[in-house]
Amino acid sequence: MKKVKFGIVGVGDFGVMHIQALKQLPEAEVHAVSCRTESRLKAICEKYKIPNWYTNVDDLMNDPEMDVIIVATGEDTHYSFTEKAIREGKHVLLEKPICLNVEDGKKLLELEQNTDLYILPGHILRYDASYNNAYRILQNEDMYGKILSIRVKRNVPIERFSLHSRTHPVFMALAHDIDIITWLTNSRIKSVCGIQKKSKEEYRSPDIVFGIAEMENGVVCNLETQWRLPNEFGQYLDTELTVMTEKGQLKLNCPGNTLVSMFDGKLESHDMTLWPEINGEITGALVNENKHMIDLVLGRTKKPIVTVEQAVRGIEFCQYLIESCNTGKIVERGCMTK
Repeated sequence: MKKVKFGIVGVGDFGVMHIQALKQLPEAEVHAVSCRTESRLKAICEKYKIPNWYTNVDDLMNDPEMDVIIVATGEDTHYSFTEKAIREGKHVLLEKPICLNVEDGKKLLELEQNTDLYILPGHILRYDASYNNAYRILQNEDMYGKILSIRVKRNVPIERFSLHSRTHPVFMALAHDIDIITWLTNSRIKSVCGIQKKSKEEYRSPDIVFGIAEMENGVVCNLETQWRLPNEFGQYLDTELTVMTEKGQLKLNCPGNTLVSMFDGKLESHDMTLWPEINGEITGALVNENKHMIDLVLGRTKKPIVTVEQAVRGIEFCQYLIESCNTGKIVERGCMTK
């Protein structure tokens, strides 16, 4: 059996989850990992039996045995690391957001268009059974009618804000939901009005963001992210997708019907879709995403579930929403402040 060899740049929490996901796929081999901390690399390699590690990312990129690079580093490095990987002849699974501005997004698109290699944006919700089935249902306009409006919410516990406030929450959180909006509507942003707030002056990023947007095809969208959930709430996330159509409504909540525990006064809702564990092994959407990357590399499919072009539409939406939040003005596509 041919194995697809993966190298992972960045072994924080999410990089490690990719390692765990790949370990469940018989056609995958985690060949090497890279970060700047040697002690961290040695511990990860020993725990997961990974044969190679590099403190210099260029050495990992240059490894001739590598087939795929997973970029799971800070958002501001996504473009540069992906460019290096493509130049070295490697496919890339690129965590969201793929970059932090439309200009870099267009460069990534140009890179992909000039090579036979894949750049697969890591929009994990497309591999989640609930969201995937929502998409399938809404494609049947004869039965369910055209989409009129979409509401999305992604609220996060306060304790996670300090870990993720390095990047604006539109990119850090709402990028997931904006990808779903552009996927369901198959449309680009037309105009958006946003408002943001820092609940504490010392925060470097706002922790509350709301937006109202209109897509080119006329669908109206309402967006919300608040990193203000009490830690005692017991949920990793509180998310919602509500779609109104000409003939009815589709609604998805996460967590929905899920596993809830309370011990020692702590309430916890356990993930059952994105990366749940069964007998100590990760399953769910993250495994599905990595399997899709393998299918692309081995030629079993030639159609990515999410393309760079689609991801750039999401970056455009994010950038316009942030611009509106910063200026207090409605932003229309093509009218960004320079």
